[in-house]
Amino acid sequence: MKLNWNCLFADRVERIQGSQIRNFFSLTESPEVISFAGGFPDSDLFPTDIISHALEEIVRGENSSALQYAPTEGVSELRSYLKEKMETEGINCSMEEVVITNGTQQGLDLLFKLLINPGDPVLVEEPTYIGGVSSISSYGGEITGISMDAQGLDPVELEEKVRHFWAQGRRPGLLYTIPNFQNPTGYTTNGERRKLIYEIASRYNFIIVEDNAYGELSYDQEVPPSYKSIDREGRVVYLGSYSKTFLPGIKVGWVVAPPQLQEKIVLSKQTADLCSASLGQHLASYLSANGFIDQHVKWMIEHYRSKRDTMIECMQEHFPKGISFTPPGGGFFLWVQFPESYPSSEELLKMALERKVAFVHGKGFFRDPQRGNHRARFSFSQNSIEEIEAGIRKLGQLFRDVETNRVDASSINNRGL
Repeated sequence: MKLNWNCLFADRVERIQGSQIRNFFSLTESPEVISFAGGFPDSDLFPTDIISHALEEIVRGENSSALQYAPTEGVSELRSYLKEKMETEGINCSMEEVVITNGTQQGLDLLFKLLINPGDPVLVEEPTYIGGVSSISSYGGEITGISMDAQGLDPVELEEKVRHFWAQGRRPGLLYTIPNFQNPTGYTTNGERRKLIYEIASRYNFIIVEDNAYGELSYDQEVPPSYKSIDREGRVVYLGSYSKTFLPGIKVGWVVAPPQLQEKIVLSKQTADLCSASLGQHLASYLSANGFIDQHVKWMIEHYRSKRDTMIECMQEHFPKGISFTPPGGGFFLWVQFPESYPSSEELLKMALERKVAFVHGKGFFRDPQRGNHRARFSFSQNSIEEIEAGIRKLGQLFRDVETNRVDASSINNRGL
């Protein structure tokens, strides 16, 4: 009998969806394409000599635990350091509340696995990070988007939608938010809104899952106090990561959660991978404790600020006046709005690829893809200054050609991605 895999998959497999962004990265990341698509750190900033020296010290040291399995909660030296780091951000927590994860994505997946039942309404920013909503969907959460503007998440709309669910006898259990230099918009939720949003969470008794992947990469905007720092009820779960501020390759993230939830996270992680890789944790701990990573972040800020400024200046110079964007105060992304008269951002991407330039069209960041029809995410983190200048110049010419009808959108659309 021929094996039929479709009869063997669990029902929940139908809820697992691939990322739209990942599906065409093979096209946008080819060497001849200037890609503003991937939200990756600049690999030229990886401190390879420092890492080599640190690994030699760690491996040759008397403590061989760096090459052994680690506790599920994570290496104690790193957790102790992160507790102190959280205190500098106004977050009071114990070392026991810190759990090391394989990057932020695993932290999100563990949390959503523990907190979401199929059919539960889950509140998210819209637009938002595709990896987050994909994980929510995989556990059957009913995604409910809350609009954003340049000041961040809209607390008025948030409360309206929560009250709507309550009127139906349904109670959202959590809000997932990236409050600092958000992916994909680059927006930061201001301090006053954070207080209002926390008050709404307290009034309607839901958890805030705070994903702070970009908060340390602040170029000229003061980051407001975190939700976790104003939390007095144990309803905020905080996620951090070394991926943007040090190395994505070591996959070291962390979750700060109240004791009742921390215990469940550890049990769930045991069934997922037993523990995160020990060597990467020891490397992060070693270079954090000696102050290197804090200095490295300061250098990264100067480096990325220059790239951001270059992209903004080039867009202002080369893009037609009808195209708008809000300069971000930090992070990796600019969120671009095209005029309604333009072809969709998906069609514009296909045209751009013809000219060997790429960005991410906006459809995948919304529950209703049509809301992203005339929006796009541009990342400045990976590219050199010269590539940013050349790529934005090419796109500026493309958009002017679109406005003067010198591009046949239908013929390019028919070729597909």
